[in-house]
Amino acid sequence: MSIPWKIRSVEDRQNHSVRPVAARPYRTVHATKESFYTVFGYDCSKTGDTISTIVVGIDGATFDLFGDWLDDLPTIAGILERGTGARMESVTPPVTSPAWRCYATGKQPSSIGVYWWRQFDRDRQEFVGVDQIPLTSKCYWEYLDDPDETVAVLGVPLNAPPREVNGVLVAGGPYADPEEYTYPASIQETLETEFDYQLHPSTDPASADHPERQEIVDDLEKMIHQRFDVAEWLREERSPALLNLTFFYVNHLQHMSWRSDGVKHLWQVIDERLGQLLTDTDDVVIHSDHGLHEIQRVFYLNAWLVENGYLSTHEESTSKRQTVGRVIDTVNDALERAGAKSLVVRSLPDSVVDRLGEYGSDRIIDTSDFERRIDFERSAAVGLPHGVVYVLNDDEATTERLREELARARDPETGMEIANDVVDAAEVYPTPLPDDAPDLFVRYADGIEVKDVNADDESRVFGSRAKFRADNHLEGVLMAAGPSITGDEAALDRPGLVDIAPTALHLLGEPIPEDVDGDVLTDLFASGSDPCERPVESQSPGRFEATAADVADHEETKERLQDLGYLE
Repeated sequence: MSIPWKIRSVEDRQNHSVRPVAARPYRTVHATKESFYTVFGYDCSKTGDTISTIVVGIDGATFDLFGDWLDDLPTIAGILERGTGARMESVTPPVTSPAWRCYATGKQPSSIGVYWWRQFDRDRQEFVGVDQIPLTSKCYWEYLDDPDETVAVLGVPLNAPPREVNGVLVAGGPYADPEEYTYPASIQETLETEFDYQLHPSTDPASADHPERQEIVDDLEKMIHQRFDVAEWLREERSPALLNLTFFYVNHLQHMSWRSDGVKHLWQVIDERLGQLLTDTDDVVIHSDHGLHEIQRVFYLNAWLVENGYLSTHEESTSKRQTVGRVIDTVNDALERAGAKSLVVRSLPDSVVDRLGEYGSDRIIDTSDFERRIDFERSAAVGLPHGVVYVLNDDEATTERLREELARARDPETGMEIANDVVDAAEVYPTPLPDDAPDLFVRYADGIEVKDVNADDESRVFGSRAKFRADNHLEGVLMAAGPSITGDEAALDRPGLVDIAPTALHLLGEPIPEDVDGDVLTDLFASGSDPCERPVESQSPGRFEATAADVADHEETKERLQDLGYLE
């Protein structure tokens, strides 16, 4: 199957002088559910209850990865042929955190107060983990409260601890606590006894000598089957109006091995099981939280800020840090092997933990050795991975000069540009901006990974690809098909991640909360269908009061993020 025009890469489009005609002669094939699923070759004789809408999320999905595999992915290829698809713009920065919360709420990062896995607290002048920032906005499925139209939400990342829903919710990685990850709580026992449900991987591609080890692929495949098995059970037992099914840990392997046989195999498993699940479904939406691109070079943002006079650090004996650091690393390794690291850290006085974190390269607390030595009084800016920049002196001239210099930065070894663009927060977020928002974002060029600092050589500004073969990209995917969905491949013009929540609510016949940042993608709907003919309505937004019970276990979450390679 050829890749539809709208989802080709920019480079691919530039190589085509004639644009394909947008009109599709088969767009009316969706007149009935039976005709829709017959073209996929599915058995439509099944008499089970129908799910109105299935929304499938695949972390890191990108046409640049699976586009060449469509001949071996018949379900996804069929959705693109009979429905529509487009490259979807993620949020800025395009990172799992905050992206999945932005998807769930229809809001930009500034509206939920989360910008990366960690962020800079300007008042305290320190870095904090966002797992301790509760989500007070409602997720779109929490607006579905009709007792006759329940929901089943399975595996959405960052959706932990689980909140009450009108149906069933199973929290997803990496925040979910193995001790308590479902609503209602009674569902958890069923998942574990009947499905041998595995919340997190038992293998670790990020630390493996060879990420293509068969046991890693087998482990992730088992988790995919478990989630589809649970989804089919929920369909039969609960008949939800909405089934939201998400696969987070597939991206675990995509980061490490990119276009490998193992990654392709996992996509084929998802495709086959998805085809089986769609037999009793009206409409299906498939999306990612962000895309991926292959890494060629690494840009160390904080090292560049130091080199260019924007960031200063307190000097300390390197030999002292290295000696004590080796001792702490040895202790850390021993505690991890004994499975006691989290317990020990929680039992230590804060003063002791602070000193351990200062020297231990394994970073058993939030702040790295480098970050602890930042001299904020003499610094004008500080950065985080994926191009997040905080300007510390609130000076517009400094911000503009920094923006211009970052935009001109090039790798002296390869000549590669670092950024496609450097944008101000006000260009990508609704205004007025909250005080906690970063100031600038480096929208890094293809082939570039942006990290904060090289732990082995803090002065290194550029380097070769490190742990990951592929890193996050702004362009993800959005695909849809079904009786309510158009067959026009050109229908979607640069849809955004935050548009999915309001679009799903409208598809399900619900009014849209007035505080969402996204829009209903009205062009997605087939002419004459109910969501096309029905006007978009609004409703007052809902919010939750934050409590201590609304945040994840900090130490366990941090260790899991380190295992995934998201924190170092």
